[in-house]
Parts: sequence; structure tokens; C-alpha cells
Amino acid sequence: MLETYQSKYIDIGDNTYSIKSLYQGKSDRIIFAAITKAHVFSYGNPLDSVVELNLDDKALYFMVTTEPPRSFRYSDINCIYDSKGRNLLYNEDYMKFPAVINDPDGFTYVRERPSTKSKVKAKIRRSHIFLYTPIWGSDWYRAYSDDGSLFIGYIYRKRILPFDECPVDIKKRMKKIMFD
Repeated sequence: MLETYQSKYIDIGDNTYSIKSLYQGKSDRIIFAAITKAHVFSYGNPLDSVVELNLDDKALYFMVTTEPPRSFRYSDINCIYDSKGRNLLYNEDYMKFPAVINDPDGFTYVRERPSTKSKVKAKIRRSHIFLYTPIWGSDWYRAYSDDGSLFIGYIYRKRILPFDECPVDIKKRMKKIMFD
């Protein structure tokens, strides 16, 4: 749960944000209800977690630096992302999570646009680790190379096996790629 207090501004890193702009015009009632139901998940970094606030038609993702128990304060937040996974401060920066393919065929296609009718740009095999960005309310997620430097295209979300659901041996490989 993200602890809140009455304030018009919060400091995150070296930046100050107005609460109103961060919450994208949503009322305090909606924000507080979302905070009590916030979904918390790890993306592979033992020190960071992501808090997802469901704002009905939008979402906010808070990257937080803390260890369990999962109770957060504004001072724990080090990044905030919008519904498309885009950093609110650096628009070209997206949150990225490690994953492998979850497809009975042993591979999946990466599309140019988020549609099965779109041109195939690449193919990712089951054991290959890649990074992805979830897009709120979409069945298609952004896909990146294993080091996150290259945007590849879009993958259907049901074809992605995220870090939290991977077997231990794959998690170890993911951590090695991301943190070594």
C-alpha cells in the first residue's frame, strides 16, 4: 500500500511534481481507493518493485525502492510511469520488465504495430530473454531487445511469461542479464 498525506506537491528524485498532474486529473477519492487496491509486483530487481494504481480508464506505475513488507511512502518512489509505461519526466524512457515467450509453438512473432494483421518484424524463441513494457488496457505490449536498448515491436500479451511467473533457472538468467 502506498501511504499518502495531504500535500499539493511531492519530490521524486531531483524533481517536484504537483499531485494533480501526477494523478492525471483524478479526484482524491478515486486515488485513495486505487491506492488501497494497488497491485504490487517485482520485475526482477531485488531492491525495486512496481506499484500499479488502477484509475479505471488510466493507470499510474510507481517504481519504488523498498523491501517487504510492501508499504510505501512518497519518499520511496524513484520513477512514475503513465498508462503506456512512459516515464512522466523522460518521455522516451519506458519501464521495462524481463520475460520469455509463453507459446506452445516455442516462439512468437513481434509485430510492427499492435495487430495480428501488422507486418512481422521479428520472431522470439521460447528460451530467449527479452524486455517488455505493459500498456494499460491493451492486449499488445512493447517488446525490446534483451538489454532494452532496441525497441523491436509489439507482442500479444498472452504470449509473454513475466519474471514473476518464470521458473527459478530462467529468473537466474534474467537477473544475470539485467544486473551483472
